[in-house]
Amino acid sequence: MGNSNRAVNRVFTRKVIGDLIQNRSNEIYDFVVKRYINDPETKTNGEIISEIYSHLGKHNRNEYYYINTLLNKLLIGIHNVNTTTALSQVRIANHIADFVMINGEGSVYEIKSDLDNFERLNDQLYDYYKAFSKVSVLASEHEREHVERILDELGDMGHSVGIYVLTENDTIFSKTKGREPKIYNDNLDYRCIFTLLRKYEYENIILSYFGNLPKVAPVFYFKTCLEQFTKIPILEAQNLAFKELKKRNKITKVIFENIPTELKSVVYFSNYASKMPEIEQFLKQTYRR
Repeated sequence: MGNSNRAVNRVFTRKVIGDLIQNRSNEIYDFVVKRYINDPETKTNGEIISEIYSHLGKHNRNEYYYINTLLNKLLIGIHNVNTTTALSQVRIANHIADFVMINGEGSVYEIKSDLDNFERLNDQLYDYYKAFSKVSVLASEHEREHVERILDELGDMGHSVGIYVLTENDTIFSKTKGREPKIYNDNLDYRCIFTLLRKYEYENIILSYFGNLPKVAPVFYFKTCLEQFTKIPILEAQNLAFKELKKRNKITKVIFENIPTELKSVVYFSNYASKMPEIEQFLKQTYRR
């Protein structure tokens, strides 16, 4: 059973979906189909993907299920995909943020799925606040009180953290079950903000703010650019960094809405939007091993 659960958890990964798009086959996908799907030869791949995803929702709500639900709720239900950028697996100091959203501001969402533990939550939140001013935890209903107890121990920082709950009905942004994050700037750190950026992104900031780029030997270039960055007031530096991050993951509303709900996260974060014709063709095909 453990091997089966691990296999189901891997279906909605870049590697598996990429194989299915390119080669129309994947061993993990075939294993899961054999294990969980009745009469697969009578169904399309789209129907099978939907059934596997439904199984996750009922029995094994993993990190993908949480992130995919969050992405759907945020970019369809609350914000606009044309004006909002979501990022996944973003390194901030010593930890990796599960989900980051950039629109007019930046927000981090730490996912605590039914399969996760809370041992590192304190340290994760502390690091996230080094680059972001709004941080939230998304957990299951039965873990809400556990999250509240942990946050209460963190004083002002913990009381600033938003709490969201993924209910059994897949709602998230309920006013009665959650609380909104509050701005907390006490931990902000120039280096942690700077290292969110790729080279061309921090060059854009330095060039636009100071009018020129440092002329130093390559070995000193990163350090010199960081020193320049620290001369910008930190909240302004943070805002400029968010503007650069917002330029990533550009996808039109039309394309995003055409991605099946079950696949939105893996397609969006893997930059597979350009492969939508191949994805649609695969989903329409009857399953064959």
